[in-house]
Amino acid sequence: MRILVLGPVEIRADDTPVTLGGPKPKALLSVLLLQARQVVPIERLIDRIWDGDPPQSATALVHTYVSSLRRGFAAVGRKGVLVTRAPGYLLDVGHGDSDLEDFAAHVGAARQAERGGDYETAAREFAAAVGLWRGLPFGGVDSGFTRSQSDRLIQERLGAEEGLARCKLVAGRAEEVADQLRRLVANHPLREESRGLLMRSLFESGRQADALEVYREGRTQLLDELGLEPGEKLRELQSSILDGTLRPLATTPRAPVAARVVPAPRPSEAPVPRLLPPDIGDFTGRDEPLATVLAFGEPDSARTAVPTVVISGFGGAGKSTLAIHAAHLLRTHYPDGQLFADLRGSDRDLGAFEVLGRFLGAFGVTGADLPATLDDRVELYRRKVAGRKLVIVLDNAREEQQVRPLLPGDANCLVIITSRSRLAGLQGIEPVELDFFDTAAGVEMLGNIIGADRVESQRAEAERIADLCGGIPLAIRAAAAKLLARPHWPLKSLASRLSDEHRRLDELAIGDLAIRSSLRLNYTELDDVQRRAFHLLCLLDLPDFGWWLAAPLLDVSLEDAEDIVEQLVELRLLDVAGVDAIGRVRYRFHDLVQLFGAEHAVGDEPSDLIAAAVSRTLATWMALVEAGSRKLPRVTLGLRPALTSNVDVDPRLIEETEAEPTNWLKSETAAVVRAVERAHDLGIDGMTTLLITSLLSSPFAARNEFDGWQRTHEVALRAARCNNDRQAEAVVLAGLGQLYYEKDDFPTALDHFEQALGHAETIGDDGTRAVALVGIGTVRRDLAQFADAQRDLTAAAESAEANGDDPVLAAARYGLGAISRDHGDLDSAASQFRRCVELYQKIDDRRGEALALRGLSLCHRAAGEYAEAVDLSAEAARLLLEAGDELGAIYARQSWAKARLRMGETDGVADALAACLRICTAQCDRFGGALMTRTVGELHLALGELPRAREALLDALAKWSELELPLWQARTLRDLAAADPERADEHWARARELFAQTGARELAEIEDLTPADWRDHVRLQARL
Repeated sequence: MRILVLGPVEIRADDTPVTLGGPKPKALLSVLLLQARQVVPIERLIDRIWDGDPPQSATALVHTYVSSLRRGFAAVGRKGVLVTRAPGYLLDVGHGDSDLEDFAAHVGAARQAERGGDYETAAREFAAAVGLWRGLPFGGVDSGFTRSQSDRLIQERLGAEEGLARCKLVAGRAEEVADQLRRLVANHPLREESRGLLMRSLFESGRQADALEVYREGRTQLLDELGLEPGEKLRELQSSILDGTLRPLATTPRAPVAARVVPAPRPSEAPVPRLLPPDIGDFTGRDEPLATVLAFGEPDSARTAVPTVVISGFGGAGKSTLAIHAAHLLRTHYPDGQLFADLRGSDRDLGAFEVLGRFLGAFGVTGADLPATLDDRVELYRRKVAGRKLVIVLDNAREEQQVRPLLPGDANCLVIITSRSRLAGLQGIEPVELDFFDTAAGVEMLGNIIGADRVESQRAEAERIADLCGGIPLAIRAAAAKLLARPHWPLKSLASRLSDEHRRLDELAIGDLAIRSSLRLNYTELDDVQRRAFHLLCLLDLPDFGWWLAAPLLDVSLEDAEDIVEQLVELRLLDVAGVDAIGRVRYRFHDLVQLFGAEHAVGDEPSDLIAAAVSRTLATWMALVEAGSRKLPRVTLGLRPALTSNVDVDPRLIEETEAEPTNWLKSETAAVVRAVERAHDLGIDGMTTLLITSLLSSPFAARNEFDGWQRTHEVALRAARCNNDRQAEAVVLAGLGQLYYEKDDFPTALDHFEQALGHAETIGDDGTRAVALVGIGTVRRDLAQFADAQRDLTAAAESAEANGDDPVLAAARYGLGAISRDHGDLDSAASQFRRCVELYQKIDDRRGEALALRGLSLCHRAAGEYAEAVDLSAEAARLLLEAGDELGAIYARQSWAKARLRMGETDGVADALAACLRICTAQCDRFGGALMTRTVGELHLALGELPRAREALLDALAKWSELELPLWQARTLRDLAAADPERADEHWARARELFAQTGARELAEIEDLTPADWRDHVRLQARL
């Protein structure tokens, strides 16, 4: 029997694997093996298997996994190897039963032999240790414990490979060692021991220049990634090579380097180019794109066209890394060499003429023999490539013309191109698009660079860093390099520094790893107009936007605006966010790109130009919001100003808005809200901000979008107060009062309305005064403060009638009608609601008309005229849905359901109420939720289902109590008394007390009744 963990976790018998089950039994086996012949407490097993977050059934699951392992051991004749021993389990295996212990034994013997000078034995033992490995340790097990143990074992394996290389050097096998160490250094470029051995092997192979180049490459990587110089041992090795004092490790005499005879290559033996940069050892993610490139790179004898892959994506997305990694993996398929060219040099783009000179040089063409024209070089290049199997990597291509001359004519070659553009002009390409890393991939990359233990011990901070890097591999690598250079830093220190937007780009720079440098490559390709668009759009910092926005921002035509925005997309400075509700493309900036652009905007654009551009844009938005709002129901009261715009808005934009106002506002609202905030931050155009805020109130209220509503109003309030504009402040305070009323926060709503009233009366603004009085009266009516509410609403109606303000007059009459209904004066209430209907019809406000019809339906229901109530409620619901007010419609549906219930017709009532309740919950309408829940309770009471009625009514009572609405509490308590016989008297007394306190009509209705009488009354109605 063999237990194998240096690769996929397995148990084997006679080289046949034994079934163990899934990852958890394998994790259990791994933990036990790492502490073989020791008792491992069950608590430790649970902690290690589930990374400290076990399920409640963990102990039972461990017993299950133990049984699974025991079956596996029994299958190979080792039934008693897994022993139960308090307080856990013991794995009783021999020292030769696992590759893990064999590896440790071989390494120990090798080191002992090496110390004793027995290099042959040491080499044999090191080779035996390395030969045990079949892949990554603990394959198939994913836990923090095995990951940390895996990292430790990988380091020990590297040490064994280095030991094997040392012993081979002593034996004089330098050339063989050099090839092996090349791979080791490429995978672990920061490991100085491996690099030093490679330098020695190259020197002892007579390749002094190559040895020094290996040092220079290592020094560059250490400085770039860690900000550190090579260690003293590596520096001394370089000095010894330079001054000729380095002595070989070989113990047998060898011929002097200068005396070695190297046979000249035969004319038919052309050099094999090896121009690929080193691969990286911490390649992370990109499994799907890598698989695509590798599959496309598989040789296919039927091909006649050159297989060409174009890897495109955002700057810093890892395009070059993927291309180079894939090219290394494909070397065995293309044995005749690898060509590589970075087409975007440090200070200029490389042309095909220069790159072809380098490629031809790699094939042995001397400078004197290089053709003098591009066409001749292309011809010679294709002759040299003909019949060869090569991987050709063309990195950082800017456009199609740059790479066409570099494409070979032989289908035996593979071409991998990286570019920020998609290079769609190249025919027959295999496109591979790189997106940003998600959080998990970003954390994995961070752990691969700085160490998995360091990341896992600070997981939340690592995730925060990955998110702040925006999923850009280059940014993550820069952050990791900074953490490597500062091993004493906790990860939260860097996360905190990255959280500061003003310094984030500074933090993501170390050596030549810098996001700014990457972004600047494409930024320099913008012309003046494109650059200004980039600056201004970044400065606005919108969540997303349509291309049309560039038209007012730059004062250009719509056609030019679309071209400008699409050029930003082509240069990877702007991303496509999707398609909005009216079928237009929306765009957004990556966070780091937005910071980069805003940084340049502040430094490069004059403040007066910014102010003019933002003002034009806000004025355009104002006109479009007005066009859309005209087509939507007016939900809130307020002053709709007569707009005068100083900008010419393209009629096509107006038509688009008026055609689908609801979807237009749904698409644009988030951007408008953010633009209002940014305009205030920049100190620009407070009046336009105020007007947009006023116009947006109604669409926000219709959808209960409280966040955007509040943000715009708070900005406008700050602007009004900064400008000491009392009228504007009064208007905004009234708007905030309506916001808090819709949020069912009645005390805060009342406070804002009263502030608005105070400002309006001070400056003599009768219009805003009437709006504030309606708001105050409406809140007081809901709080059952009927006398004060009647006074305020009457004053509002008188003021509105005098000023000819029909919307405010209708709202005041609606409130007065509701008060009359609640006091039992049903004739007066019905009269007020009918006058409301007439007023709303006069001003063509279908939503207001529908609400007044619902109010009238409640009067008919209170009078026992249920059929009329059903018809009016149904008509109100229809009109509200036509007007686009879904939330208003569900109140009409509730009235319909309750009138049907009073008629004794319960069919469809339960379904209707359930649908209403779902919408209230989705739109965070607490009043509606309480009302629907109470009506559900009434339905169950009518059907005689007392336990269900009691449950619903108690829920409703809690909701009304939270809202502090005494009349609604009283109505619910009255029904609860009928549904809860054990506490009936208590509920009934409290209901009578609240009815008396509010002066509601219901007190007279139940004056001579008991809770049982009321229960019979409700059930009788349901049976009618």
